Amino acid sequence: MKKRIWIAAVAAASLITLNGCLAETYPLTEEEQNIIAEYAAGVLLRSDATYTQALLTPTPLPNPSPKLTKAPTPTPAEKNDGKGSASKGDSEVKENSSLNDVYGLEGLLVEYDSYEVVDQIKETGGYVVPFESGKKLVKLKFTLTNTAGIDQVFDFSKQNINYQLDCKENSFITPMITALSGDMLYMKATLAPGESCDGYVIFRIPEKAESKINNVIISRDSYTSIVSLKEK
Repeated sequence: MKKRIWIAAVAAASLITLNGCLAETYPLTEEEQNIIAEYAAGVLLRSDATYTQALLTPTPLPNPSPKLTKAPTPTPAEKNDGKGSASKGDSEVKENSSLNDVYGLEGLLVEYDSYEVVDQIKETGGYVVPFESGKKLVKLKFTLTNTAGIDQVFDFSKQNINYQLDCKENSFITPMITALSGDMLYMKATLAPGESCDGYVIFRIPEKAESKINNVIISRDSYTSIVSLKEK
C-alpha cells in the first residue's frame, strides 16, 4: 500500500512537471491532464498484480474513421413487372454520359437518328412485328459507324445495354425483343473502315402515350445517357 502511495505521488509530481512544460506551448484541458496522470500511474503500477485499469476513459474516436467516398451516379430504379415496363424510382440521373461511353466499343460511333410511331413493322423478307389493339410501336433509329482503320465486328448481344423509354407513364417502357434485322438488343454487325449501318430499338407503348414520348434512357454499368427524342 505504501508502495502504491509512493508511486502515485511520483506520478503526480511528474504530471506537475510535465504540465508545466507543456502548458506554455500546448494548453491541456482538465480531462487531458487526468488522462496523462492515469497513464503515468498505469505505467508505474502495471507490474503490480493488485492494480486495476483506469476509470477515466478518453473521448472515443470514430471507428472506423470517416472516409471520403465518391457518391455513385443515381440511375432510374428498375423493377421489371414482366410486362415490358420498369417502375420509376425517386432517383434522378445527375450526369449524362455520351452514347459512345455507354456502348464502350472502341472504334464504334453511335448516333441517335430519329424515331417513328407505327401500328406494325413489316420487313423485307416477310418478318412482321404485328399490330396490337390499343398499342403503338415506337421504332428508335441509330446510326452505327466504324471509325477504326480496320474491319470490325460489333456484337451488341454481349453488351448488356439497358433501354428505358419515358413517355410520361407511371413506369418506364422496356424494349421488345424482335427478329427485326438491325435490332440492337442482339444484332452482330461487321463494318469496314468508315462504313455505317442502321440499328433499331423497338418499344410497344399504350396508344394514349404516343403524344407524350419524351426521351430514352440508355445505360450500361455506371454509364447513363438520356437522349431527347425527335420524331422522324
